[in-house]
Amino acid sequence: MKRILVVDDDPPVARLIGAALKAANVEHVLDHCSDGGQARLKVAQGGYDLVTLDLAMPLMDGFEALEQMRNNPKCANVPVIVITSHQDPEMHRRALELGAMAVLTKPFQLQAVGDILAKALAGGEDLGGASSGLKPLGV
Repeated sequence: MKRILVVDDDPPVARLIGAALKAANVEHVLDHCSDGGQARLKVAQGGYDLVTLDLAMPLMDGFEALEQMRNNPKCANVPVIVITSHQDPEMHRRALELGAMAVLTKPFQLQAVGDILAKALAGGEDLGGASSGLKPLGV
């Protein structure tokens, strides 16, 4: 059973990611938090197989959370997939430089995101150009 943390200030996103994982036949337990500071603390406690991270959140944004996670030996190797509504390629590039495996844009297709998350959970390095080429369509 895979343990996934969804970090997004929009709670329905967690339900959609859960549905995406189900569509990809990934057995999972989903946790949710709504800002980067909470995420950083939860991930540092250990036990997560994957984190999905929004960039625009209150208190601590996704960039700062990702940077702090990567600088903490307790969680530096936890895979992070950024899922954001931002379309700016520079923001995507920055997230990848900070250590995200991929950047996906909202809105997204459940099956496409589920497949990418399943591949990341399986240890996949090549996520099919997800850093900028994948712009999944509405849910």
